[in-house]
Amino acid sequence: MMVRALHVRVTLILALATAAFGQRPSFGIKIGWPATDTFRDQSWPGGRYEASSGRWVLGPVLELMLPARLSVATEILHRSIEYRSTGSGENLVTTGHAWTLPLLGKFRLSDKWVSPLVGGGVVWQRFASLKQTGTELGGSLPRQPVQVSRKDPRELRERTAKGFTVSLGLEGNLLGPRFIPEIRYTRWTTQAFAAPDGRGLNRRNQFEILLTLMF
Repeated sequence: MMVRALHVRVTLILALATAAFGQRPSFGIKIGWPATDTFRDQSWPGGRYEASSGRWVLGPVLELMLPARLSVATEILHRSIEYRSTGSGENLVTTGHAWTLPLLGKFRLSDKWVSPLVGGGVVWQRFASLKQTGTELGGSLPRQPVQVSRKDPRELRERTAKGFTVSLGLEGNLLGPRFIPEIRYTRWTTQAFAAPDGRGLNRRNQFEILLTLMF
């Protein structure tokens, strides 16, 4: 619900900017390869975590061109997430979806057909449809492995993460559609997942290689 509300606000901002500057928004699609997993491989006193999230991100893009080679844009990017926890009497798999909503400002360094492009802004990430299944120790002593299935993983601390992001890329405007390859760095300020001993499970620093096609 929070991401949906944020998207409504962003859409309203873009609509107001469209009315103010008389520019029509452009739409596109973005696909990318995360160079880092959402989670970290790490050990803790009770076992070990292994990350195996989806290797692709995909989603729509909305951008509004402004004067002075500036623009504002928003995206809704999807990535499947997964990690496994193993240990003494324990074998749990956690799956779900991560929806990322950045609000970005962009600046083009020239008016040429191919121009360097820098960007930055704030970003939110919503974790949805989470499910943790498998076996863990439970019951009275002596504890025995029991089957579990829960919607709130025991490592979950926050369903919505916040952060900031910066990017560097090239924009090619050749006979219509614009092609934008870029490298993006995101710093998450929210520790959304943590191991039982308190150590963070989700990565605070993430890198992505992205390609956008704007129409």
